[in-house]
Amino acid sequence: MTRFHDMTKGSVWRSLLMFSIPIMISNLLQSTYHAVNIFFVGRFTGTESLAAVSVCGPVVNVMIITLSGMSTGVLVVVSGLLGAGDRKQAQEAAHTSVALYLLMALLTSGMGLMLVPWILKLVQTPPAAMPEAKRYLYTLFAGTVFLFGHNLVGALQRGLGNARASMSLVIISSLTNILLDAVFIAWLGMGAFGAALGTVLAQMLAFLIGAVLFTRAGGTLSFSFAKFGFHRKHLKNILLFGIPTAINEVMVNMAMLTVSGVANSFGLASSAAYGVGSRINSLACFPDETMSQTMSAFASQNASAGRRERTLEGLRKAILLSVSVALVMAVLVFVFAYDFSAVFDSNPEVIAQAVAFLRVTVWSYPLFAAVGPLIGFIRGTANVEASLLVGVVAQLCCRIPAAFVFTRFMGFPGVGMAVLVGPLVSVAIYLWYIFTRRWHRGLLRVEKM
Repeated sequence: MTRFHDMTKGSVWRSLLMFSIPIMISNLLQSTYHAVNIFFVGRFTGTESLAAVSVCGPVVNVMIITLSGMSTGVLVVVSGLLGAGDRKQAQEAAHTSVALYLLMALLTSGMGLMLVPWILKLVQTPPAAMPEAKRYLYTLFAGTVFLFGHNLVGALQRGLGNARASMSLVIISSLTNILLDAVFIAWLGMGAFGAALGTVLAQMLAFLIGAVLFTRAGGTLSFSFAKFGFHRKHLKNILLFGIPTAINEVMVNMAMLTVSGVANSFGLASSAAYGVGSRINSLACFPDETMSQTMSAFASQNASAGRRERTLEGLRKAILLSVSVALVMAVLVFVFAYDFSAVFDSNPEVIAQAVAFLRVTVWSYPLFAAVGPLIGFIRGTANVEASLLVGVVAQLCCRIPAAFVFTRFMGFPGVGMAVLVGPLVSVAIYLWYIFTRRWHRGLLRVEKM
């Protein structure tokens, strides 16, 4: 379970596929968490419970974004040290990550429990949904340590290059979540509280199984309670790679929230059409995050081992693989845009606008597919400033203004053009960074890990 999978040797294609396929399955399963809760709450309880789960979604997303960033830091540092053959330093980095995540979990849980009423007022929770929303958030914040622990175990497994082990824990948590939702919501009628409790218990089970397997003797990484603590060097590196990633993710979400707000300004039908189109786009662009995580691990291992050409070869093949899948998805969505939209809404006006939106945004699929491997490569080679540059320029300086400019002249279809701008500018900046060899600057940081 804790064995290191070396991606610095052998077939590049095999390394990419063996890592990316389990990650792809894991990401698809993780995306069902909120959807499953919404389904059971919407199907078996009242409107108040459904509204409570819905309004808490953005709050949960903030925690997930932060964890995603810090997980990248753990993955890059651990996989880099193992790629360089330094198991002792990797052990210290892993123990540091455990101490860091525990501190983050305690702070998040404590502050969250104190601020629940204020948070719910901030997101303008409807009064009728307030009691259910409070129970939902109180439960999630009380179980934060399991959410963080589950996330950390997955990050360490991916740092070892062992994506299949990480996937097995996601399968356990996802299936347990579905089972507990059926029991707590459909059978016992516990509403939003049941949804939150089921999520926390599912994450707790996956975390405990992962922690037990990680402590077994004979693995690449072994843990000792006596060694948990902060090693300054590794803490600095984890934060150095993790914080910019989290900030970048926040900027992406800020930009998308702005685009969503512009879409909502065109009325109810346009708002619904944007929601339908965005859901279809997110499902069609699934290789993006998968290849980002794959290249983060691959690039970190190979850059740390001094294998620059293999690192670049992995990037080229990851882009080819990701873009090939994206082109197939683009053709399918373009041709069947009406049929896919009709699955989510029967209103002819909503379907028509969703189709118009999709037939613009399908051109973004190959761009998003290229962004995934590129951003993974940039993070894996420790070029954190490039990630921040893309966040500021592509998201804040380009995508947000584009939403207002294009919609002024094109109406609602201009929203689709704004979606295109983000990945187009991102790809341009990342390629400039690579072709000018500025990415070599990050290798100095890799050597100091």
